[in-house]
Amino acid sequence: MKQIALRPVIKVVKEKCVNCHRCIVVCPVKMCNNGSGDVIDHDPELCIGCGECIRVCDHGARIGIDDFELFMDDLKQGKDIIAIAAPSIVASFEADYLKVNGFLKSLGVKAIFDVSFGAELTIKSYVAYMQAKNPSLVIAQPCPTLVAFIEIYRPELIPYLAPVDSPMLHTMKMIRRFYPQYKNHRIAAISPCYSKRREFDAVGIGDYNVTFRSVRRYLDDSGKTVRAYPAVEYDNPPAERGVAFSSPGGLMRTLQRYDNEVTNYTRKIEGPQEVYSYLTYLADDALKQGKAPAYKLIDCLNCSMGCNGGPGTMNHNKRFDDVEYFVEQRQREMRKKYQPATLLQKFLPDQLEKTLDMYWEAGLYRRSYTDRSRIFKERIKSPSKAEFEALYKSMYKEDPSQRFNCGACGYINCEQMAVAIINKRNKPENCRYYQEIEQTRRANERASRMINHVYERTLEEMQKNKHGIEALSGQINETADYVSRSSQAITQMVENIQSISMSLDHNAETVLKLNTSSTNGKERLYKIGEIIDRMAEQSNVLIDACKVIGDISNETSILGMNAAIEAAHAGDSIGKGFAVVAGEIRKLADTSERQAVNITDNLRGVKTLIDTSKESSLYAQEQFDQMADLIGMVKSEELSIQDAMSIHDSGGNHVLEALNEINVLIGKIKDTSSELLASGETVIQNISSLKNM
Repeated sequence: MKQIALRPVIKVVKEKCVNCHRCIVVCPVKMCNNGSGDVIDHDPELCIGCGECIRVCDHGARIGIDDFELFMDDLKQGKDIIAIAAPSIVASFEADYLKVNGFLKSLGVKAIFDVSFGAELTIKSYVAYMQAKNPSLVIAQPCPTLVAFIEIYRPELIPYLAPVDSPMLHTMKMIRRFYPQYKNHRIAAISPCYSKRREFDAVGIGDYNVTFRSVRRYLDDSGKTVRAYPAVEYDNPPAERGVAFSSPGGLMRTLQRYDNEVTNYTRKIEGPQEVYSYLTYLADDALKQGKAPAYKLIDCLNCSMGCNGGPGTMNHNKRFDDVEYFVEQRQREMRKKYQPATLLQKFLPDQLEKTLDMYWEAGLYRRSYTDRSRIFKERIKSPSKAEFEALYKSMYKEDPSQRFNCGACGYINCEQMAVAIINKRNKPENCRYYQEIEQTRRANERASRMINHVYERTLEEMQKNKHGIEALSGQINETADYVSRSSQAITQMVENIQSISMSLDHNAETVLKLNTSSTNGKERLYKIGEIIDRMAEQSNVLIDACKVIGDISNETSILGMNAAIEAAHAGDSIGKGFAVVAGEIRKLADTSERQAVNITDNLRGVKTLIDTSKESSLYAQEQFDQMADLIGMVKSEELSIQDAMSIHDSGGNHVLEALNEINVLIGKIKDTSSELLASGETVIQNISSLKNM
């Protein structure tokens, strides 16, 4: 018979996965996950469908898969469909659970059956099996997730799985056998669990697995509430204790109707943190070592709240009491229905049992299981010691003390992580310790590359600097020589300035004397001019006097002429002597006149010379004035030059002092550059040594 593959019941939304590994942390079987890529994918045939990854994924990267869309499409197409509702519907819809039936019938569902009655049939099948076979150990199998775990990972426990159907399969087979009117109808299971779909595949009955979550989402998206629909009773007989079958220990409590001692030989265990550890203990330790189980019946469920908190419900964040309150209330109500009302009824056959007998048939509800461990063994090989050692070496975990078993990767310990990596189900990069070492190694590599880069650049720059320092040293020497020559030149310049200053001082004295002399000359010229003016005046007086003399001479000549005339008149004796006197007088007059004319001419020449001298004197005065002005200007310019030369002299001295200081500094710089050159060579040697370290 061909083995039916386990269909996917969980979908990975890869674009929402952040590779946080929380799904691996909570996964009871680990190896169904694949963290070797950028997202955590999963292998459906190794996944047990527990739904823990859905519960913890805050990113919406894991979602459950049910048949709600197909169910709705087929209803719209008018296909004949009936439904069965799990007992846990009460925990999800509380007092309105019967209104869900009204909602389903509004969609076109023909009939709805209560799986709680199927749970009653299941307990009857358990009792029949245990009475007939008296097994040493019975593992309850209503939870398809636990069945998948045993089939894949602990096949040695398959013989201990109760070989009877779950309450849902009891209900489906009951319908097919005892409700012929629905023989050809499709059956939809309204359930709290995504993995129920696999149970239907394994047995070959059941067409849709519709979770409570999908029903609620549809109502919410449609803007509707289940309270808007009428409450509709189930189409099969009512159950009694079976209505609490979905709660932890529900199987044991239902079985108590047949055996009050059942609690003494039943282990009730649920929740992924406990149940898988216990089943592993049974397979690997107790049964292999031949130990007798402490308990004969294992009432186990995957979810800590039982089916009431299944992955297909909305109860993950609710309290236990809040979830179970309406379930317990319903159980009390249902048990009252089957309590005998009279003493006579108490001794009559049990009414519930009579009803169950009508729907129970030996062999009808028998169940078998499939050993799927081959898939696990094919896909997950057990690494050899050499493979472990090689992997540990590559992950820097050669020393056992380096295997911290921190669980940060999501696995129980480093060995389990190693198995996943060797089987390409994960990668070393997801190990925190490896990441830290790798980050350190990569940081060291980056640092090494950076050091090498710095070495190359530094060496190159140091070589350049060395050449630059050598060139600088040469330039410093040249500068020192230039400064020395400049110092000598400036010293000579200062001396020249001082010599010029002395010359200017001497010139200043000469100019001062010249100024004094020009002033004296000017004053003398003024006096000469005054004398010339007086001489001009006196020459004019002399000319006037000469005119007077001329006039006197003329008169004397006239007088002599008159005397001669008179002498002629006087006779020879008197007149002769008088004529002589008269002639002398005339001679004197002529001589005086000539002398007066000569004197006048000379005086006029003197006057002309005096006038010319006066003009020359005036011109000389003007020249002396100009010369005085020029001497003043020369004196002023000399003073300016003296001030400038004084400043230059002072500046030259400062420059000389600065040059002396520069000479000293250049000497120090020469020494420092020599030290720098030697230090640069040492640094180059050290850098070269550093590269070889």
